Amino acid sequence: MQHVTAVVVTYNRIDLLKECLQALREQKVDRDTQLDIFLVDNASTDGTKEWIDGMVSAGDAEDRRIYATHLAENTGGAGGFYTGMKWAYEHGADAIWIMDDDTIPQADALQKLLDGMMCAGNEVAPQDEIGFVSSTVLWTDGSPCQMNRQHYVGQEVTVSGKGAEESALTLQAVDSATFVSLLFTRVAVENKGLPVKEYFIWGDDKEYTLRISETYPCYHVKESVAIHKMKTNAGSNIVIDDIERVPRYFYAFRNDLCTAKRHGTKEVCIYFAAFFLNMLRILFKSRVGKKMRIATMWKGMTAGMRFAPEIGGWKQ
Repeated sequence: MQHVTAVVVTYNRIDLLKECLQALREQKVDRDTQLDIFLVDNASTDGTKEWIDGMVSAGDAEDRRIYATHLAENTGGAGGFYTGMKWAYEHGADAIWIMDDDTIPQADALQKLLDGMMCAGNEVAPQDEIGFVSSTVLWTDGSPCQMNRQHYVGQEVTVSGKGAEESALTLQAVDSATFVSLLFTRVAVENKGLPVKEYFIWGDDKEYTLRISETYPCYHVKESVAIHKMKTNAGSNIVIDDIERVPRYFYAFRNDLCTAKRHGTKEVCIYFAAFFLNMLRILFKSRVGKKMRIATMWKGMTAGMRFAPEIGGWKQ
């Protein structure tokens, strides 16, 4: 029996959480796969805690065991995934499938990831353990989700699946992806540790997937599909983003510099080139809040010079 734990991090989005959980309960997986669900409530205040407690108490008719933890404070996505993945590993998960509460995986998304992982291990990289596999992420209108594109480092390959023509899968090697329907192997988590909880939000997924792909081959399984129910289909961009969201970019500029420092001088140079280019774009293209946008960037960058949290391993 293969044991998979789905980790969902949620904060004050009870309606989306209900939809996400229903999609997880409806996953169609092989009989030799046990799917459990672990919900990480980041100190929600909208009734999420009470609803989750009711779900855990009621159990699940679809043989999906549901577990949960309620954190005392909002630790951000990074802290939530650290907590959830640590719990899943310590409770014996063979693979850990992670997502936010606004992720709605199609009914065969997990099985496609598992098949892709198996085929990658058998046909594409037979001498290697696999680090992670990731889904295709679409927005609500079916178009590619701009915020959730993988970074490719190889060409597409077609693998045979389980032998039937209709189960053929398309894989493409990646070195980074976002935390929207990613399936990690137990060996990768054991040897490479956990996400850096101190990142709070933004950049934790890039740092963690780059860390894993340094050692293990990782793939995008294109037939595995999840819907990301963001309000708008747009990537993050401090130049044009709504002014009320600008303070959040502190974490982006701090965390990205921290990650760049870990990858050497070249990456630090790329970071600063992009940093000053963004400053120029703000000066010439931002309609409002130019001073606030630049100040937020500068605050994040200067914090990033000193920011060096310990890699999220098992000693924390």
